[in-house]
Amino acid sequence: MAKPKTALILGGGLAGLTCAYELARAGVAVTVLEKEATVGGLARNFQHDGGKFDLGGHRFFTDQPELLAWLRELLADDLLEVPRKSRIRLHGRYFDYPLRAINALSGFGLRETARILADFSLAAMQRALSGAQDLSLEDWVTRRFGRRLYEIYFQPYSQKTWGLPCDQISAVWAAQRIQLLGLADAVRQALAPTRRAPKTYAEKFWYPTQGIGVIGETLAAKIEQLGGRVLTATPVQRLVAHRDRIVEVVAAGEARAAELVISTMPLPVLGGWLGAPAAALARLRYRAVRCLYLLLDRERVTDDTWLYFPEAELPFGRSHEPRNWAPALAPPTGTSLVLEFFCNEGDELWSRDEDELATRCAADLTRLGLIEHGEMRGHHGARVADAYPVFTVGFQRPLKAVSDHLASFANLRVLGRTGAYRYDNMDQVIDAALVLAREVAR
Repeated sequence: MAKPKTALILGGGLAGLTCAYELARAGVAVTVLEKEATVGGLARNFQHDGGKFDLGGHRFFTDQPELLAWLRELLADDLLEVPRKSRIRLHGRYFDYPLRAINALSGFGLRETARILADFSLAAMQRALSGAQDLSLEDWVTRRFGRRLYEIYFQPYSQKTWGLPCDQISAVWAAQRIQLLGLADAVRQALAPTRRAPKTYAEKFWYPTQGIGVIGETLAAKIEQLGGRVLTATPVQRLVAHRDRIVEVVAAGEARAAELVISTMPLPVLGGWLGAPAAALARLRYRAVRCLYLLLDRERVTDDTWLYFPEAELPFGRSHEPRNWAPALAPPTGTSLVLEFFCNEGDELWSRDEDELATRCAADLTRLGLIEHGEMRGHHGARVADAYPVFTVGFQRPLKAVSDHLASFANLRVLGRTGAYRYDNMDQVIDAALVLAREVAR
């Protein structure tokens, strides 16, 4: 299509804002429609009682120098280089993430290590002899690393994260999210050392001094400086199509003419408005996340950037301490801790009373030895319904059916983790947005 004069961007997360910014720089008149009161999507900040929190933790790292240069220019180089230190709690102990040889051997013990090694060797032989296709996460992990390692880590954490048995989670997800396989890579290094390190494990990352939300806020400000509009609290309600084009977008009760539409909205919502196959739409689901921000009367909980909790008896799956990412995020006194809960919109964990949940979590953290009784002095919560696309076994066929239908509209593009149904990292989201903007504005 020819370079558009105007564009409507549905969603003010990083994907939508990055694309809108690049289009505005190319002379396109852009309007961003965001349903929330603030921009940034998943990568936004909250303030509570003097502390500043991410909606979860979102770090930036990339092996593409041009992307880092883009971010540096955007933020006037106001970035911190943060060393990454992560641990996982397994069988009542904390292990480095990814595991290191001495840490793994001393933590698992000789008997368990021998069992892991035997399973690993058996899996390697079976995989060499078998031409079977990996369909599920269970297939993918057990055929590469053995059943025991799968049972120790991948099964409990994956099922907690996705709320599904591992034989229902697609192997495609495992192959794409190799970063989460750092544990297995490190165990393999410990048991069968090579000089090659796990390729996707980042030992440091980049982070804005005032929190990850600064990226979205800066993009929105620059879009408006270029003459564009960023409208918050403006939920998109429907799209109107005629033949192979979107002709109108209705948001907050106002209809806007559409020349180019770039959507970062959930595919089932967008597809439902535009007549995509209902059976295919029903197969595309998202996992929700709930965050609980705890204010604590102690100087620091740990020096970790992440802690992972696979145990089913703990309601939270992951935590981070904001002051370990950027000192400016710490409250005036004490420290803060962000707990993440993986759930489905409307389920028991999503709906649980916040005071009750905070009390339960404070008790769990005390039992784990991370805080002491009575140190929690306040809390604040947030929920996101469509946080992560769920890759179930066989998801490719319904995704293709929906994507093919939406591609039939000549002036519509989909973008972002939610909009394109991709589990991308922040740098991949930004890169895809830059590519799309340059493609349509050339």
